Amino acid sequence: MRTRRNGGRAGPGLLSAQVTTPVTLFGVVLGYGLDGSPGAAVVGVLAFLSLPAAALTNAVVQYLRAGAPEPEPAPGTDIVAAPRPMEPAGGRYAETTFWGALAPDERRALLARGRGHVYGKEDALCEEGGPAHEAIVILDGWTRVWVREGIDQRILAFRGPGELVGERAALLVRDRSATVTTEGDVAALRVPAEAFAGFLAEHPRVRAVLERQVYRRQTEDRGPAPPDWTNGNCSVLVTDITGFGSPRRTDADRRVVVEAMYERLDAAFAASGIDFSRLYQEDRGDGALIVVPPTIPTERVVDPMLAHLAASLRRHNRCAADATRLRLRAALHVGPVQRGDRGVSGIAIITARRLVDAPAVKRRAAETGADLAFVASDFVYDSVIRSGPGLVDPGRYARVRVRVKEARLSAWLTLEGGASWPQAM
Repeated sequence: MRTRRNGGRAGPGLLSAQVTTPVTLFGVVLGYGLDGSPGAAVVGVLAFLSLPAAALTNAVVQYLRAGAPEPEPAPGTDIVAAPRPMEPAGGRYAETTFWGALAPDERRALLARGRGHVYGKEDALCEEGGPAHEAIVILDGWTRVWVREGIDQRILAFRGPGELVGERAALLVRDRSATVTTEGDVAALRVPAEAFAGFLAEHPRVRAVLERQVYRRQTEDRGPAPPDWTNGNCSVLVTDITGFGSPRRTDADRRVVVEAMYERLDAAFAASGIDFSRLYQEDRGDGALIVVPPTIPTERVVDPMLAHLAASLRRHNRCAADATRLRLRAALHVGPVQRGDRGVSGIAIITARRLVDAPAVKRRAAETGADLAFVASDFVYDSVIRSGPGLVDPGRYARVRVRVKEARLSAWLTLEGGASWPQAM
């Protein structure tokens, strides 16, 4: 329970008592001395008694008010105010989106039936197979729509500002067909299914808008991609946890290690001023694929991100048990990346995977027990690392020969932690 605290000084009533008491006494003495009448003394005494009493009463009231608790919200009450119809960062809502197709009065009517909510990164708006109890309008931010296929997730689409999620609720279907997860912070309007159905009954035109949207999604539209993603050359980072499948690890140990990897990647990218939650990520079970858009220079992916990642891994491993130690291999390459309905592809991704899986890299990581084995393609080394920006020391890199399947490549390896001074191979 929250209470308001007194500011530390006396209230107005108490201050009046302290001031008026001597003033009133002085008035009694002065009146009697000047007039010499007992009546003047009586009047002075009455004034002496009444004024301090009123001031004391006021002080008591102020004290009681100061100690009164503030009212708490009722249990279950959503204290987030319903969001006003905002515009996304890029401008007005597209008319092809659900919210963009609504007239102002229709928006106001829907706002009155719902409540605003802000989701954090990687929050689930709805889950595959779960009950469809509400419809959600995305007002700002991006979400990922995906389904589970075995241990993998298949991305179906991305939904952004103005898009409607959970329209199956409006059609009275009782289960979710896919999971919707936030890519970053998302502001949304949540409308209970019954209220949304009532809204559609009162606004037949909106029902037609909804039906066109459902049809478009089922036939041709797979959802827009986040902006500034597909043009130009992306930085592609692939990570792999050394010894992930070791019999010394339990499934619980593996969950701890994977969570530790993502926490340290998040913090390391943040050190370079990059929001990790807004990057394209694919969990690979024992590692991750991360695609950094062309708008972010590759130099920021290298410096100071790598130095922070190495230091964070070193701190983790000092305290961790053997089964939860996190020794990471990572490879970085640059090139064009294509995005489709089922994920991403491109030779840059293939090259980065070959670099991280190179036998020479695995061997040196195992021999030295390095916390971080980072391998850069020739392009990344020549364009970024060779000039030694910031915390990067090109002298700690050694050339390695990569032979994986039909590939014959050269790259540059640095090892951090353990007995990890690299030698040319």
